[in-house]
Amino acid sequence: MGSDLPSHPSFISRTRERLARLILKRALPSNQQELAEVIEQAGADEIINEDTEDMIRGVFDISQRRIADIMIPRSRIVAIDAESTVAQAIDTIKQYGHSRYPVTSEGKDHVQGILLAKDLLPLANEGDRRICDIENLLRKPVFVPETKRVNVMLRDFQKDRMHLAMAIDEYGGVCGLVTIEDIIELIVGEITDEYDPAEIENYITRTDENTYTLLGITPLEEFEEFFKTSLPEIDVDTVAGLVIHLLGHIPHKDETVTLNEFNFKILSSNHHKVQTIQVTVTPQPEE
Repeated sequence: MGSDLPSHPSFISRTRERLARLILKRALPSNQQELAEVIEQAGADEIINEDTEDMIRGVFDISQRRIADIMIPRSRIVAIDAESTVAQAIDTIKQYGHSRYPVTSEGKDHVQGILLAKDLLPLANEGDRRICDIENLLRKPVFVPETKRVNVMLRDFQKDRMHLAMAIDEYGGVCGLVTIEDIIELIVGEITDEYDPAEIENYITRTDENTYTLLGITPLEEFEEFFKTSLPEIDVDTVAGLVIHLLGHIPHKDETVTLNEFNFKILSSNHHKVQTIQVTVTPQPEE
C-alpha cells in the first residue's frame, strides 16, 4: 500500500525548518487557532504543499473528535457468531474482506473475542469445527467508551499494539467499532487496498426497473431514504433484522416476505445471518 506523500527525512526536516522560520517571523502562536493560521499561511506561501497542510489539519482534527464521531456504527458491524464453524467463518471473511472480526454470542453486546482472518488459515481443513471450541483462537477484545477522544485512542492503539476496539455507550452496550485505520484516514485521507470490498457503502444496487439487490446489513434509514418510504417502528437496525422480524426466524435461501409495496426474497443466508436480499417494488396506484 503506497503513498504519494513525501516521507524522506530531509523533506520532513525542510518542512519543519520552514515552519519554524515562519513562526519566528509572525511571533509564537499562543493558541491552536493562531497555529492553524500559521499553517494556512505556510500553505499560501507554498512553504508546505497541500497534502502536508491537509495532514497537519488532520492532526488538529483528531484532537477535537470523539470515537462516536468516527466509529463504524453497531448496525454496520460485521460479526461472526461463536457457534459458527470454521467453514462458515471463512465464508464471511471471503464476503467482506476484513482482517479482523468481533466474535459474538447472543447478540453484538456479548463479544467473546476478536478473530484475525490469518488465524483461520491453519484451520482451513477443519471446516466443521466450531469457533467456540477452538482454544486460544480469539484475541482479547478491548472495550472503550464512545466519548473517548480520538487522539487518546490513537496513542493507546500505538502503545498497546492493537488495531481494533469495541465502543460502548453509557449503558454498557456495544454501539460501534473503531480501528486504527479509521483514525489514520482522518490524517492522511482514505486508505484502500486490493482487499477492501468495493464500494461497500453502496448497499443497494438496481437490477431491473422495479427490482433491487441489497446487503442484509443495509441500515433501515438508508433503505427508507433510497426508496422514499417510511417503515413501521421496529426495534431493529438493518433490513436483515427487519426480514427476520417479519418472518419470526432466520430465513433460508429463496424464502420471501412482503411488507407494504416491498417483496423481500432471500438470495443468500446461513444459519445465523441474512447476507443478500432481492427487493421487488410493486408500484402503488396514484391517489
